[in-house]
Amino acid sequence: MGHASLLVEANGVSILSDPWWQGPCFGAQWWVYPAPHLAAVTDRRIDYIYISHGHHDHLHPGTLNTFDRTTRVLVSSALDLAAGIREMGFEVIEVPDDDSETDLGQGVKVRIRQTHGGDTLFCVSDGKEVLVNLNDALHSATAEVQRQFSDFLRRAYPAIDYLFCGYGVASHFPNCYVVPGQDRGLTAARRQQYFNRQWVSLVRAIQPKFGFPFAADVVFLENDLSWANEPTHNSERPVDVFKQAYPDAATQVYDIAPGFCIDGGRVVDAVLRTPLVNARILNELKDQVQRANRYGSESTEQVQAVRDLFAQCIDKCQAYLAEFRGDYRMLIRPRAAAEGIVIEKQGQRFAVTTVALDGLRDTDFDLAYRARLVYLKNALTTSYGNEILFVGSGGIFEYFSTAAVKKRLHVELITLLRASTGVPKSRYGGQSYYQFAAKQWVKRLLRVKSGMDLYDLDAWTVYKGDRLPA
Repeated sequence: MGHASLLVEANGVSILSDPWWQGPCFGAQWWVYPAPHLAAVTDRRIDYIYISHGHHDHLHPGTLNTFDRTTRVLVSSALDLAAGIREMGFEVIEVPDDDSETDLGQGVKVRIRQTHGGDTLFCVSDGKEVLVNLNDALHSATAEVQRQFSDFLRRAYPAIDYLFCGYGVASHFPNCYVVPGQDRGLTAARRQQYFNRQWVSLVRAIQPKFGFPFAADVVFLENDLSWANEPTHNSERPVDVFKQAYPDAATQVYDIAPGFCIDGGRVVDAVLRTPLVNARILNELKDQVQRANRYGSESTEQVQAVRDLFAQCIDKCQAYLAEFRGDYRMLIRPRAAAEGIVIEKQGQRFAVTTVALDGLRDTDFDLAYRARLVYLKNALTTSYGNEILFVGSGGIFEYFSTAAVKKRLHVELITLLRASTGVPKSRYGGQSYYQFAAKQWVKRLLRVKSGMDLYDLDAWTVYKGDRLPA
């Protein structure tokens, strides 16, 4: 269908997964592209819809509302999704999060298993073939979680016919960071390269007859981010990495696009991905581009209200924030506003003030952050409201020195940008800074590996003149 949406038909039972095509998600940031293949669901009955998790590119209310309420929705019993979907008028089946199968009739049985971070995987069997839909459930998980569920799938289904596995970045990181000397195209390509290899590793471990990368049909139309479309989608494709690594593999891999169809192990419609051309996208989606870049205006009172929210959060988190060793000045620059917000730390003291932006130089600050005011407000007041900033790509961090990058000042701001439900625990684990630092030094000396930090900005940034790691 497109992005994470699959239409599965087995023994007369139709199951649609994660439909999203009725407008953008994460505000006006993510737009589904290429266009979904809607002919497959037009004027036909859908028996079931599987919702994998709560992110809006998978649980998209605008798209879900277009379906007849006789369609039943499948969710994991381990997730807190059922109540909201029932409020939309759907009958919801909460599939047990265990090793059991749920019988949908006509010999069709399904499993839903929670993996990590509120994600789930979905298995369908009709007694003859098996399809596994991993969507976002494993490619960003730890190696241990990947091994656990790869082993589970191989035990539960000795022969898996079709494996659909996500490979998208699905995060603001690192494309929402401006760093001096950065090669932003190569930085974006490096990030995608990592997830491509996670896809390859999972396909190799599970060993299906067919492997398909999907759930990454997303483009940015906002002027600050549309540059990322080509390096993210075109620099390298996961199926090419797989074929190069395993030229003799029994698994057949296809770089599918909306409209691809396979039936009984035979490819019926071989619709495959082609390189994205950013200029063509921006021309095709002119109206959507205008919407993505429409900011309106923000009043002084609205900016001051958000300033007060920041101040309240700092008061609550002050003990944690004061542990940061050093001083800083951060500028919050709300889009379409005449005033900004300055957050300053001097020793153990904090100040939050508004400032006129006219004539102000961002370079006088250690870090500047641009975002819509409504996104900032939602992040500070609503549970999961910061997902629009950090699962989506709702703001741009800009550094003006590599020294500030190494201090990871953006992590301090990210800590603030959430609806606080409690005081953060000490970053030093209840010990002094010097004890913590000594233990870290010993670990480095002994070369103790703690796993790759997927959000270490300095480590992930590729600088001009550098090459991508092999």
